[in-house]
Amino acid sequence: MPKGGRKSTTWNAGWNGGKTKLIRVPIVLEHDILDYARAVDSKLITDKSRQIPMLKGDFLQEFTLGLIDRYIELKRHNYHPNQNSRKLDTSTRAWDELRKFQKLIQQSPELLG
Repeated sequence: MPKGGRKSTTWNAGWNGGKTKLIRVPIVLEHDILDYARAVDSKLITDKSRQIPMLKGDFLQEFTLGLIDRYIELKRHNYHPNQNSRKLDTSTRAWDELRKFQKLIQQSPELLG
């Protein structure tokens, strides 16, 4: 004799990608990650392959540039002045690669894939 409980429901999943998984993310990134996940999910191919396409265009560009800006602001907020500098200076050589990456995203994001 089967045990009690509901065996099926008419509730439809909220994601095009199928099953979901619970993950832990930093609270400060929650909304950005959910926005990105919804954008990717809305572009999913509904055939059997279920391949996630590369997002192109303004959304991914703005998302990435926003993360870079937030990272710089975090570093600025947590900066400890020393004898050489009283405030964060992102024009130093240590920041060269991040500036190059930021410029690439702004001017030629298609080069990334």
